[in-house]
Amino acid sequence: MFHKLRIQLTVLCVVVTALVLTILTLLCLYISETGARSQEEASLQSNLNTLYQNLQQQSSISHTWIRQTEYNYQISLRIWDNGTPLLFQTFSEDEDTKELLDLAAQSAASDHNIYLETAAAPKSYIYHKEFTITGKNGEQTDASAALIPRYDKTLSVLAIHPLTQLQSRIRTFRRIFLLADLAALTVLTIFFWFFVDRMLKPLQENHIKQTRFVASASHELRSPLTVILSNVDAVKNGSMKPDRQFLDTLADEGKRMAHLISDMLQLASADNHSWSMQLSETELDTLVLQVWEAFEPLARARRLQWEISLPEETIPHCLCDEERIRQLFSILIDNAFCYTQEGGRVRLSLEYSSCFRMTVSDNGPGIPDDQKAAVFERFYCVDSSHKNKAHFGLGLCIAQEIVKLHKGQLLLSDTPGGGATFTVILPLSSVRSANPQGS
Repeated sequence: MFHKLRIQLTVLCVVVTALVLTILTLLCLYISETGARSQEEASLQSNLNTLYQNLQQQSSISHTWIRQTEYNYQISLRIWDNGTPLLFQTFSEDEDTKELLDLAAQSAASDHNIYLETAAAPKSYIYHKEFTITGKNGEQTDASAALIPRYDKTLSVLAIHPLTQLQSRIRTFRRIFLLADLAALTVLTIFFWFFVDRMLKPLQENHIKQTRFVASASHELRSPLTVILSNVDAVKNGSMKPDRQFLDTLADEGKRMAHLISDMLQLASADNHSWSMQLSETELDTLVLQVWEAFEPLARARRLQWEISLPEETIPHCLCDEERIRQLFSILIDNAFCYTQEGGRVRLSLEYSSCFRMTVSDNGPGIPDDQKAAVFERFYCVDSSHKNKAHFGLGLCIAQEIVKLHKGQLLLSDTPGGGATFTVILPLSSVRSANPQGS
C-alpha cells in the first residue's frame, strides 16, 4: 500500500513540477526570443538607415563597396538607378537569394505600393518601408524597400536580411532550456522519490504500530473475556456454582477490561491530539507529599522501604494539570512497587533549580540497556512471561504522553547499586507558557 502511494505521490510531484517548469520555460523563451528579435530589428534598422544615407551621399557606387556592405550588414542588395538595375550585381546572386529578392520586390509592389523598377522618389527625403517575407522553405526574412533621391536621379533599393542566424540562436535557446528542464526533472524525480519515502516513513511506522496495537489490544482483551465467558458457561452447565468466588472473578476480570479500555482511550486521545489539560498553579512539593502518603499503606503491606526527599527551600508554583501529574506519579510508583522485591527500597524525590526535577527510583532488578527504549512502547513488558496481569504495558506510554503535554522529558536511567530510576523534568518556562484553558 505504501509503495503504491509512494509511486503515486512521486508521479504527482513530478507532473506538477513539470507543468510549472514548462510554464516558466515558455515564459522565459518568450521573453528571450522577443528580446532577441527586438535587438535584431533595431540593429537592422540602424544598418539600413546608415546604408541609405551613404547611398544618397555616395558620388559613385562600386561593386566592391556593395559586396563589403552586404558582408558587414549581413544583407543582400538589389539596386536600380532610375529603374535600371545595376548590371554587375545580378551575376553574383545565387538561386535562393534571387528567389527571395524577387519575392520581396513583389511584396513591396503588391502590399506596400512601392514599384522599384518604375517609381520616382520624392526629391526631399528618403522613403523606405520594412516588412517580412516567408520563403518556400517556411523561413522568414526581413526585407526593406527604399526610394532614395540622389542628385537628379532616383535610386531604388531592395534589401533582404535572412533570419537564419537569429532562428539558429532561438533553436539553440530552446535546446538548452529543454535539456535543462529534462536534467532538472531527472534530479527532482530522484529527489521526490526519496523525499516522499522519508515523508511516508512516519506514517508507515505509525501504521505498523497501530496494527500491533490493535493485535495486542485484542489479545489483552480476549484474556479477561475468555475467563468471564468460561465461568459463565461453567455456571450454565452446572459444573460451578454462582457463589462469591464466581462473582469476585467476574468483577476482577471486568475491572481488568475497564482498566485496559481506559488506558487505550487515553492513548487514542493523545494520538488524536485531543487530550485536554486543566492547568492550574500547583505546589509540587505538597503534591509529591500527598502522593507519598497515599502509597504508604501499600508500601507497608508489601514491606517496602518507602522514602521521600523534598527541597528544604520554598519552590515556586508550577503551572500544570494536577490530576495528570498525580496519574504520572501513580504509574511510575506502581511500576516500582511491582518490580521491587519485599524488603526493597523505593524513593520519591523532588528537586528544583532552573526546572522541576522529580524522580522515582527503586533497587529492583533494573532494566537492561537494550530494553530501555522499548519500555515506552505500547504493550511492552519487561516481564516476558507476563505473569503480572495488572500491567498491560501501557502505563509508561501514558506517562510519556503526560510529560509531552507538559513540554517536559521522561528519562530512564540505572539506580546506583542496581534498579531503575525514572526522572521527570518539567522546564519552568515552557510549563508556564502553556494554555491554562487546555490543549
